Amino acid sequence: MNTTRICKSLFAAALLLPNMMSAPLFAQASAPAAPVSAAAAAPAASWPADEAGLNALAAKLINGWFQQITDKDMKGVMAAMQPTFQVITFEGVFDPATSMSHISNLGTKSPKVSDVIATRVGDALIATCLVKADQEIDGKKLSSDAMPRLGVWQIVDGAWKMAAWASLNSPSPRPAPAAPTFAGDAALNTQGAAMLTKLLMAQHKKDLPTFDAMLATGMQVVNFKGQKVRDDMIKGAKMATTELPVIADARATKCGDLLVVTCNLTMGQKVGWATLPANPAPFLAVFQGSGDAAKVIALANTNKEK
Repeated sequence: MNTTRICKSLFAAALLLPNMMSAPLFAQASAPAAPVSAAAAAPAASWPADEAGLNALAAKLINGWFQQITDKDMKGVMAAMQPTFQVITFEGVFDPATSMSHISNLGTKSPKVSDVIATRVGDALIATCLVKADQEIDGKKLSSDAMPRLGVWQIVDGAWKMAAWASLNSPSPRPAPAAPTFAGDAALNTQGAAMLTKLLMAQHKKDLPTFDAMLATGMQVVNFKGQKVRDDMIKGAKMATTELPVIADARATKCGDLLVVTCNLTMGQKVGWATLPANPAPFLAVFQGSGDAAKVIALANTNKEK
């Protein structure tokens, strides 16, 4: 289908999702974007009006970015990111400056992008996909299987630029992640951790009305089960059995009306026959809006099944 160190312990719950998929929902197309002023970034056009158009746009952005990576066009790679962009991998959390060496060291070869699923929530384009590529870290090859990725874009100065990216590709066994590579803003980090705690505690306590109200229509997720959507989250909140988790090293950055929150989340959880170990793993959530009106538009959990 083509479609913040602020505290050492914050209670939260797990986001294990069952293996099902529902149809994405889309907003109406908006007026054309302003003229392009960032030559190295992908120029923006008017929003597509339907699912096929959103999927095609997302596929073009993802394939273009991977082509810049394989070509070692680091100027182009950097231009595709917003200044407050965050990325999570199995190694941890990076900002634009610190992500450059990570991306370069991956030595990505022959990436093949498939199963692109794109949705629009407000001014954000959310896309998940599978990417099969030859990659290695410190001489160790990563999985050559097609693994889930998630990206969030906005139109900035007339060009599509990423607010967040998550990759679930990792070696086996997955090593413990390092601390984030940047300090961030303490006040934002605190805010982001509080918002993430609210979301996860609602799921942990099975406060389904609160949990449901925090999820945006069109939100998307990637985890060890693959690409998921809003309905999967609701069903997962009902079914998952979790241990009390620990949020460490939360980092939050603002991209327009988006708050990108990352952390190293330790949790043990079960759903059905699947078990995730209580090991720290990089975790990402993207909120849109502020205060009680904020809603989650994207989630990524890099923890792997036992």
